[in-house]
Amino acid sequence: MAGAPPIPPAIPPSTSVQGGHEGHSASSGGANNGGFSEALNQAIVQQANNPVVSHGNHGGQGAGVVGHTGHSSGMASSTASAHPNHFTVGQGGHAGHIFQQKMLGVRVYRQQLLASNIANADTPGYKAVDIDIEEAAKIVQGASSSLPLTSTATGHLSGTGQTSPFPLKYHVPYQAATDGNTVEMDVERQKMAENSLMHQFSLDRVSSHFKHSMELLQNLK
Repeated sequence: MAGAPPIPPAIPPSTSVQGGHEGHSASSGGANNGGFSEALNQAIVQQANNPVVSHGNHGGQGAGVVGHTGHSSGMASSTASAHPNHFTVGQGGHAGHIFQQKMLGVRVYRQQLLASNIANADTPGYKAVDIDIEEAAKIVQGASSSLPLTSTATGHLSGTGQTSPFPLKYHVPYQAATDGNTVEMDVERQKMAENSLMHQFSLDRVSSHFKHSMELLQNLK
């Protein structure tokens, strides 16, 4: 075509350049093969010198389990120290409930005394007796065991004690009877009503404590 510049002839690829790249690739492959072989040989030598210990620290089988167990025990100890102590049912803070349990026995014993006074209101020469509830409370608060058994009648079997567990107080009447009886019905009924009320209070405290303990045990299941 007239006016168009001539197309330059195509230059064939140089065999020397291609050969140079081939040589470079070959030499690079040889170097890589040599480095990988050396690393593989070193790994084989290390594995042969210490075949079990190297896996033992990572939780392998056999002897390696020992290392894994130590690691687990370390985790358990750190976890246990991180968590606070669990609350134990009945541990601490229940001294008031134990005291109320002992006071139940005191209230029952006093109720028996008051009932005996009322029953003997017409008995000539009978002396009404009672206990000081505050003194009895101090006695049971310092006692480490249950109250001793007492014989309140001649037909009762012998227990560990034959006397009253608390000092008895004789009632001094406002107006003495001619037959020597010191029972005053109004006073005895008033004492019995007050003692019954306090007995119910102690019973409610003890019952609520056991109910709360049962709820805690059910929630732990």
